[in-house]
Amino acid sequence: MPGLYEKQGLRFAYPDNWTIDEDDEGQADAAVTVNSPQTAFWSVMYYRGHRDVHELANCVVDALKSEYPQIEVDEAPAAIDDGDACGYDLSFSYVDLLNTATVRAFQHTGGTYLILSQAEDHELPIVEPVFEAMTASLVRDF
Repeated sequence: MPGLYEKQGLRFAYPDNWTIDEDDEGQADAAVTVNSPQTAFWSVMYYRGHRDVHELANCVVDALKSEYPQIEVDEAPAAIDDGDACGYDLSFSYVDLLNTATVRAFQHTGGTYLILSQAEDHELPIVEPVFEAMTASLVRDF
């Protein structure tokens, strides 16, 4: 049975064998990272009101570029809801392992969401549907 996170203006479903880490140090009104039992993670930051989704997504991409100079970045469709959205797919090598990350920023019901997900490529086929389900659960009524 999936877990349900419901705090600080955020509400989403997640696998019950994944762990939750809350971050109250950043600029977001709420920030949560959900970690798989292996190396994958899915993070969501929530901002009350409307923020520039392109600026938020580009900040994350710039931070990853500074950490991984050989990173490849591609624009990606990010239509999560009817509001403004921005997305990027990224790939990079770390400790001889290929990694894939996605950045999605979108607006929904008076708030702005920024999502970063990342996994090693051997784990990606298993966790990618989980990432998508968690993201979809943010905008779904339970």
